[in-house]
Amino acid sequence: MKLDDNSPAATYVKVADAIREAIATGELEPGQQLPAGPKLAKDFGVAVMTVRRAIEGLRAEGVLKSTHGVGVFVAAGTTDESEVDGLRREVAELRSRVEHLEALVTQAE
Repeated sequence: MKLDDNSPAATYVKVADAIREAIATGELEPGQQLPAGPKLAKDFGVAVMTVRRAIEGLRAEGVLKSTHGVGVFVAAGTTDESEVDGLRREVAELRSRVEHLEALVTQAE
């Protein structure tokens, strides 16, 4: 798992995106346990709190499940390719809109 250094997103969002990508590519599979927070933080080169925030967001989305005292796991059914493809299309469309708006703002200045 690797962070997208080109993304302007907050670091915790980049961590969450990297975990989502690892799930989408099969690097992490449903039911698989994630490494402990401190190890993930070290691997990503970020603070433990940043990893925790990313994991909390992914838990809220249903991508990850946690069991107190046991660990954090990839939720079952999170690798639905049609859902992932749909999300990728939406993100690409949003990026295009943002680029268009940035161009308009630059022209207005």
